[in-house]
Amino acid sequence: DLDPSNTFYGQLATAWNATDEKTWVFDLVDSATFHNGEKFGPADVVYTFERILDPKTASSYAPLYNAISKVEATGPTQVTFHLKTPFGPFLSNLANNGEIVNQKAIESKDPARNAVGTGPFEFVEWVQGDHLTLKKNDNYFLSGKPYLDGIEFQFLPVNQSRVDALRSGDLDWSDAVPLQQLNTLMGDPSFNYVTSATAGIPDYIAMNTAKPPFDDKLVRQAVYWALNRDEIRTVAYFGAGESGIEEVPTGSSWYDGTSLVAPDTAKAQQLLQQAGISGTLDVEYLGLPQYPELLKTGEVMQQQLKAIGINMTIKQVEVGVWFDAFVKGNYQITSAYQERTIDPDNFYALVIHTGGDINTTGYSNPAADQLIDQARTETDEQKRFDLYKQVRQIVFEDSPIVFAHYETINYLMQKNVVGSTVNPTLELRMQEVGFTTPS
Repeated sequence: DLDPSNTFYGQLATAWNATDEKTWVFDLVDSATFHNGEKFGPADVVYTFERILDPKTASSYAPLYNAISKVEATGPTQVTFHLKTPFGPFLSNLANNGEIVNQKAIESKDPARNAVGTGPFEFVEWVQGDHLTLKKNDNYFLSGKPYLDGIEFQFLPVNQSRVDALRSGDLDWSDAVPLQQLNTLMGDPSFNYVTSATAGIPDYIAMNTAKPPFDDKLVRQAVYWALNRDEIRTVAYFGAGESGIEEVPTGSSWYDGTSLVAPDTAKAQQLLQQAGISGTLDVEYLGLPQYPELLKTGEVMQQQLKAIGINMTIKQVEVGVWFDAFVKGNYQITSAYQERTIDPDNFYALVIHTGGDINTTGYSNPAADQLIDQARTETDEQKRFDLYKQVRQIVFEDSPIVFAHYETINYLMQKNVVGSTVNPTLELRMQEVGFTTPS
């Protein structure tokens, strides 16, 4: 995993090192057991990654690990990864999406309904749309942890009901609160508030480059220059988070210091004229009412684009319809987000690269592809940093997407709850959470 300072640390690994650019050796803990009683070991790591890479599994994690050629047990508590090529994001991807599963647990029950891991809490019950109950793992391999006897996660809308439940004491901890109340709640002495400058979610505007009018780069650039990201942050996100500039937040070691570009209405209008558009341009924005911040972003954009002669209507659809249209490229312009971008590869290889798994804009630029591929196979972080800076410049010039906002993650909890942190991977380290003893 990654801690709040972006430093790697092991959970089921005690040490790791690269013996060469294509070989990684991991020493594993020797005292962990799965919740079904099976002892954790190298065979579980081998099974996990063979399962991910098996086309029959159709794992969404597969693109993150397609550089792996073989995983083998090389000792009673050791596993070795052999890569096809050097792979810069390898450790980041393991920290982000490297959960280990047990073969017997996977094959004996539906893993989606009966989760089995090695973690501090065991699955008890999931009532869909209502609650998820976990109990303490008495055989957890970290001595003295967890501190809690159990956890019940309640599924509540992010509205006043959460705030009321916190104030009444019905909730001890919340992973989100209404953004319009965030500034008030984060300063409320009744609660503890935790956030992180290195963790969050990039929100962006996606334009379909395969269909008019956004098949014209000049039109996409006009949208870029028309957007006032500070206004989007103020109105749609009530001042929370950061105005969108890059795929990572300003606290990330990958952030290159790019300054926020001020909107330029005159330049945007000039670009539309260069595209041969003299009158009003009509476009349709696909909006998600279930994600109020993204929908509000569209409403703010609607007014900003109106100022340059673009009449953007908003078509609201439910999540399933939106997702189907987004994946199939049946839209003109919309808002989207990409979770847990802790390494630039997590964004550019998926969203920007030709044929990327989340490239729904139809965008393709061989120069960008070459740089993204080069950055993937580079292990020197400074060289990777410089390569991604070039990728960002190409994306800026072509504008298949426009970064609009960076959502920070906000945890609010009762005053007696301690140990909760926000990690870049957004993993909940609940084994560290406990209650203070009343004085």
